[in-house]
Amino acid sequence: MGPIGLLRLAPLVMLAFCNEKHAESTASQPSATAASSASAAPLAPAAEAKQLLHDRCAMCHGQDGKGDGPSAATLSPKPRDWSNVEWQKSATDAEIRNAILGGGPAVGKSPLMPPNPDLRDKPAVLDELVKLVRGYGK
Repeated sequence: MGPIGLLRLAPLVMLAFCNEKHAESTASQPSATAASSASAAPLAPAAEAKQLLHDRCAMCHGQDGKGDGPSAATLSPKPRDWSNVEWQKSATDAEIRNAILGGGPAVGKSPLMPPNPDLRDKPAVLDELVKLVRGYGK
C-alpha cells in the first residue's frame, strides 16, 4: 500500500482506537469507582455531557466546535462546524440527537463519525450534549 492509501486509513484507525479506548475505559470504570469510594456519585448530566464532548467529540469537532480538531485535517468530509449560524438554524434538535446516537450514517453524513449507542439510556446527558452543540452557535 502506498503513502496515499495509508493516509486514507489513518482516520479510520484513529476512530477505531478512540472507540476501543472508550470501551476499555467504560468497562473498567465500575471497578475503579468501586475501589476508590463506595459513596462516589455519578456525574450530573451536564458534567457528563461536557466530559463526553471533550473525550469523544473534540478530536474532530475541536474545542470551539469549529470542526477543526486535531483529527479534522485527515478527514474528508470535514467535521461539522457547530458555530455556523446557518447550520444551527437548519438543524433540528432531533437531527443532532440522531447524529450523536447513530453517528454520521444515521443522518446521511460521513460514516467516519462513530455512533454513541451507550447514550440511549441517558436521555438527560443526550439533552445536555444537544445544548452544548447549540451553545457553539451563539
